[in-house]
Amino acid sequence: MSTLDNTAPNATLDDLRASRWYKPGSEELDAAHRAAWERIRELNALGNTDQERAKELLAEIFAPGSAVPGVFAPLHVEFGANTSFGKHCFLNYNCVILDVAEVTVGNHTLFGPGCQLITVEHPVDDAQARADGWERGRPITIGDNCWFGAGAMVMPGVTVGDNCVIAAGAVVAKDVPDNSLVGGVPAKLIRSLD
Repeated sequence: MSTLDNTAPNATLDDLRASRWYKPGSEELDAAHRAAWERIRELNALGNTDQERAKELLAEIFAPGSAVPGVFAPLHVEFGANTSFGKHCFLNYNCVILDVAEVTVGNHTLFGPGCQLITVEHPVDDAQARADGWERGRPITIGDNCWFGAGAMVMPGVTVGDNCVIAAGAVVAKDVPDNSLVGGVPAKLIRSLD
């Protein structure tokens, strides 16, 4: 643990949002997980057959003030309370949001099936800290009018600008400027979009 600074062994949701290193398992985090997972279980059990109830559940799952995205379940989230969407967003089947840190998605942004937004990371250079279970989150910010192809992934701490297209299967590990088409593993700029 010596290489970890800014730690929070008994983490709260505020510690996670502040990108402090923490160990999972505090009472507050466990309660937040249970609340989110109960709603996600109910949402996924609907099988996309009751859109009104699905909207109610999504409004409870995501951050206060978030617009309610369209969703084709199943959906998987870690907390939900750290994620907010702009207007007219959509998540296709099997999207995953590990929102240890905040995830902010702009208006009119669409996600194909199997997309993942991953804010959580583990120590890379400290094997003992990694073995001891330390982790932290770094926020993800996504702009307006973006499209994420099937299976695209956004990694911790990444900002994707406005009007971007992320190719299917891309792993986005670095910031993406406005009006960009990126693809590959790791994702690289393919061309600018005018």
